[in-house]
Amino acid sequence: MDNNSTQGLDNGLTQRNSALIAGFALLVMVFAAPVANFYFMPQSVVKGDIAATVTSLQTNGAPFLLGTLLLFVTYVMDIIVAWALFWYLREGQRALSQLVAWSRLVYTALAFVGLSSSIMAYDMAVNLSSSSQFSELDIQSMIFAHLSAAKSMESMALMLFGVHLGILSVLLWRSTKVPSWLSIPVGLAGASYIGMYLGKYFAPGSDLGWLIFFALGELVLMVWLLAFGWRKQS
Repeated sequence: MDNNSTQGLDNGLTQRNSALIAGFALLVMVFAAPVANFYFMPQSVVKGDIAATVTSLQTNGAPFLLGTLLLFVTYVMDIIVAWALFWYLREGQRALSQLVAWSRLVYTALAFVGLSSSIMAYDMAVNLSSSSQFSELDIQSMIFAHLSAAKSMESMALMLFGVHLGILSVLLWRSTKVPSWLSIPVGLAGASYIGMYLGKYFAPGSDLGWLIFFALGELVLMVWLLAFGWRKQS
């Protein structure tokens, strides 16, 4: 039995398997999250026009439902990534690896709370449209409140995600399982998330969209994990 197999028995996952699981889960997220946020959701949520948004949800809610489904898949992948990275990076850094995993799980929990507010907004748009107990203005106000809560929770979750990436960058720097330079793009990604979403509150007039390029730093880790797993297989 080789060292890799022995490690798999001791840790629950081999290095190759944990790297591939984390890499493929990140790969799913790379496609699911942007498609949900930039393709499906904008078809149903009309920015700055709650009346049009309610009408869109009532008449054609399929894009919104597909968007929420893809976001649900994304957050499930986050749980899998937290689990797989813990097994992959825990050797010699167990406490820090646990902190990284738990911070991602807390982010995911907040993201699920925001997603539930979005689903409640859709339910209200569909189920209250025929109710005589609420006026159209009341329905719009309630749906606006839930969509706003979803957006606020998303901002809070993504700021925490930035903190998570910052801690992960420290773990990558100290780990002997990955090259230390991987900590740089991951750390920059964490800082960009924090900057983008703090900027919404402290510098609302500033254009911080350029930070999104640094937010792609986690993709570098994804490529390395997939490449490592493939090399192990070969």
